[in-house]
Amino acid sequence: MSRTAARFQHLGFDTGTEAMLCYWVYAPKFGFHWHYHPELEITYVQKGRGIRMVGDNVSYFEEGDFVFLGSNLPHTWISDDDFNEQADQMEVIVLQFPPQLFSDTWLSYAEMAQLKRLFQLSRRGISFNGEERREAAAQLVEIAAMEGFERYNAILALLHRLGGAGEMELLTSQSYIPPLNDATELRLLKVCQYIHDHYTAAIRLEEVARLANMNPSAFCRFFRRSTGQSFMEYVTDLRIGKAANLLIGQRQLSISEIAYRSGFSSQTLFNRSFLKKKQMTPSQFRKLSS
Repeated sequence: MSRTAARFQHLGFDTGTEAMLCYWVYAPKFGFHWHYHPELEITYVQKGRGIRMVGDNVSYFEEGDFVFLGSNLPHTWISDDDFNEQADQMEVIVLQFPPQLFSDTWLSYAEMAQLKRLFQLSRRGISFNGEERREAAAQLVEIAAMEGFERYNAILALLHRLGGAGEMELLTSQSYIPPLNDATELRLLKVCQYIHDHYTAAIRLEEVARLANMNPSAFCRFFRRSTGQSFMEYVTDLRIGKAANLLIGQRQLSISEIAYRSGFSSQTLFNRSFLKKKQMTPSQFRKLSS
């Protein structure tokens, strides 16, 4: 995992060359790259799986993942270790455009009601599901091959479709506020990188607090304020995501072995944590995903 991951990402829209960017990303793996930018973004994963982090939300992602992110919402996609060891590579389409492309005046017209709703919801990050997601993904694949005004028109049509979608999940909690202060972001980045390097092993609160130059109590308050989760909730979410991937991709492994590989100290704790997060047992999850 890179120790020099960017905090703020400059996408270059101020050069005035293109109003919207839509491009494929091919990579053997995605590492931890916790970043944000003022531009809005759609990310569609055609191939790959792992952990997706958006604001204070930590979720497992797989092929078909389709997410719309609002301005300055921190995010990263991290491919899991098992996928990284395969010959396959991540295949992702990214669409990005600056918020000033759609003025408040323009969005106030009745014809733009669905786009206005979409942009408002995107502040929390949106994950799309069902048939609407499949149709939007197909549309995005076509857009990536277009150029000029044809692409611009097709993107407007896609955004209009997404604005009227019914099957969606808002990702961040309602109270989440992106921690964009430089000092806070640096401290949080350092802590999150350490957690992502070590979450499958035992992680001591005191050790992580020391990285942030805080005592444990102050660190717990800082971490919850910055992410919307407690330190242990955050670590548990990462472990559940790892376990979900192993349950799907490593069917020869026992539930007990998956629990320990994911960082849980016992199968009992793993079963209880998984049930609370997924509303089903690990065995039920594996059966449903077969």
